[in-house]
Formats: sequence, C-alpha cells, structure tokens
Amino acid sequence: MDVTMFEDLIDRLGEDLSRWPDDQRRAAEELLASSSAARALHEEARAVRKALAGPPISAPAGLADRIVAAARISAKSAPSHNDEKTAEEPVRPVQPGKVLPVLLLALCLLPSLAAPALLDLTRGCI
Repeated sequence: MDVTMFEDLIDRLGEDLSRWPDDQRRAAEELLASSSAARALHEEARAVRKALAGPPISAPAGLADRIVAAARISAKSAPSHNDEKTAEEPVRPVQPGKVLPVLLLALCLLPSLAAPALLDLTRGCI
C-alpha cells in the first residue's frame, strides 16, 4: 500500500482502522509504521472526525443577510469582462491533504449559514 491508496481508503472507509477489512487494515498499519506522510494523513483525518463530532456551531444572527448584502455590493463594483485585466496575483497550488478537511468543514457550516436566508424566502410563500 502507498500513501495515495491509504488516503483514498481513509476517504472511503474512515480513519478508524478497526473498521477496515483485515487485509487492508494490516497493510495500512504497516504503512503507518514506516511513513510519516501516512501518519500525518491519519492524524488529519482523526482531527476532522473529532471536529465534526463536536457540538454544532451556530451562525451569528443576521450573518446570511450580511453575506448576501456584501455579495450584491461586490457584484455591482466588479469590473465587467470587457475591462482590461490588471496584474493578477499568481495562483497558488493547493497543498495535498488540505482540500478534504476544508470541504467537510464547509459542508457542515453551510446549512447553519444558509438556513436563515432560506427561511426568510419561504415566509412570503406560505
């Protein structure tokens, strides 16, 4: 087993190796014993699981409305596609192993951020 396969299995089976099939678990344990990259992935997955198991986080009152208002202001002041582009900041590559935890956190926070705005939209329909 290599680190890429290990990361894929963590994504699919979770970080608790005791729940993995025996042959994959043994290979993962051997990899963890010999690879610092695998240990770092495993610790990261455990940290994400711990964060997701924590108490729910509530968004401050009015946050969704402030986000929508800021987006409207930003959209009005954004240059059109026909404007000449100025010097842009270079695009930084995403570091491996950083995308999944951020996406999971965003998916957990998104419902609590979007709910007040959705409730306001449905009040006029009922």
